Order: sequence, then structure tokens, then C-alpha cells
Amino acid sequence: MEQPTKELKVPAAIYERAEEIASDSGRSAESVIVDGLSLLFGELTDMELEPEALKDFADEQLLAVVHQRLAWPHDTRLRELMQLGQLGQVTEEEIVEMEDLVAKFDHQVLLRSEALLQLKRRGHDIDKLLKHGA
Repeated sequence: MEQPTKELKVPAAIYERAEEIASDSGRSAESVIVDGLSLLFGELTDMELEPEALKDFADEQLLAVVHQRLAWPHDTRLRELMQLGQLGQVTEEEIVEMEDLVAKFDHQVLLRSEALLQLKRRGHDIDKLLKHGA
């Protein structure tokens, strides 16, 4: 089942940059924009991004990966479950949920590390990036 979509007006310069990235990676401009927005504002629900894929990302996309954090509801729930676990009040279902959230967090850390490595290889000052809230 297709998800509902919304039309979005994108400045020409952004669309042209997306087309450049798309042509370099053999994808559509739309998929580049959607992936970029997912990295910035959402979760990677339909795609499981693997670290190897980051080598094809533009610097801007890598920076989005660096700045991405676990979605607020997941972060809050993970903290709740960890507190319950420390108190010995966690159910088996909650343990499974906690393990899933920890796996998502670990995957995100792996992606962030790979994005930083790719940026460093491209000549970016990683120390400066990290000092400015990365």
C-alpha cells in the first residue's frame, strides 16, 4: 500500500544539487531528497541504511547522518525501559522492546561513525565538526 504524499516546492538550487547527487549515485532526484529528509526529520523505516552506502552520499547527506539522533519517542521509551530494568520491573515484552531500541541506537552510532570517517577522508576537519554540536 502506498503512503500518502504531499507536494513540496523545492528551490531550484536544491533540486539541481539533488539531481547531481542522483546522477552520481544512479538514483532519482526524488529518492535523494526523500532520503535526505528522512535522515533529517524522520526514521529510516522503509530502508535499512547500511554503512557501506554512505560512501555514495554527498557531504550534506553525511552531515545529516552525523547530526541525526534516535527519534524522541524512541529515546524517551528506551530511557523508561532502562529505568524499569534497573528497578527489576521490566516484563519480557519490554525486554524485547528494549533490545530492539538498543539495536536501533547501535546502528545509528555505527552510521554516524562511518559518516564521520567518510567526511574525514574527504578532507573535512572532524574535530571542528564535533566541537560544533555534531
